[in-house]
Amino acid sequence: MTTMMDRMALEELTRRHLDFYVGPDIETKLKAIVRPGPHSSLSLEELLAVLRRSRSIFFETHVETVSGHHTATYLRFESIARFPDLIALIARDMADWIDRTFRDQPLAGIVATTSAAQMLATAVAEHLGERMPLRTTFTPYNGETGRIGTDVASGTIHTGERFLSLNDVTTRGQCVRKLGNVITDHEGILAGMAVFARRDSGQFPLMDELMSTYPFYYTVDLLMPQWEPADCPLCRQDGPLLSWREMPAL
Repeated sequence: MTTMMDRMALEELTRRHLDFYVGPDIETKLKAIVRPGPHSSLSLEELLAVLRRSRSIFFETHVETVSGHHTATYLRFESIARFPDLIALIARDMADWIDRTFRDQPLAGIVATTSAAQMLATAVAEHLGERMPLRTTFTPYNGETGRIGTDVASGTIHTGERFLSLNDVTTRGQCVRKLGNVITDHEGILAGMAVFARRDSGQFPLMDELMSTYPFYYTVDLLMPQWEPADCPLCRQDGPLLSWREMPAL
């Protein structure tokens, strides 16, 4: 339940960030945390424009992420998903990587969740079109818990078929790996992984393991350090802790 203090904190956060995004310092703030992914053809300027227009990054705050970690900087992908042309831009870049990477061993499809990642996966398949026709398969997503399910429709993944696991963002690598397990549990082949944003700041070993094992695409690398609650320096400042569920569309 949202308390009066939480509502006041959200109102203050919203006002402050609306000021950020129309002020002169937003470019500097974004440049400090944004790095293009190594396989993306989008320029730094294009990525900054995506994040600036969608107002999807929160700075100097205190947020509990889906994983339970705390962070001072947070990306809300749903804010980007409001803009079909931004999804199309990201999807085109991701589709071009898929075409380059898997041209000699084409994929059969993409496994994603019914979160905002569904829009991205659908757009990627549309961009590939006849170059590499892909089936899109979606697992359940719980918007209250942030958890993804593992159920897929019967017959959507066949033995030996090559699939890509796709999510909107990854921090620890757990969700994109879980989607990969859906593929292999149905006797498909996990051929690669893709996300819009990597936001692990090099903290979580699973990410290095996944990237060394599979072709792994991310559009943007975001510097967003995270802490276990017991180690969170923000908690020692006694400021309000906001949930990822509460982060508003600006």
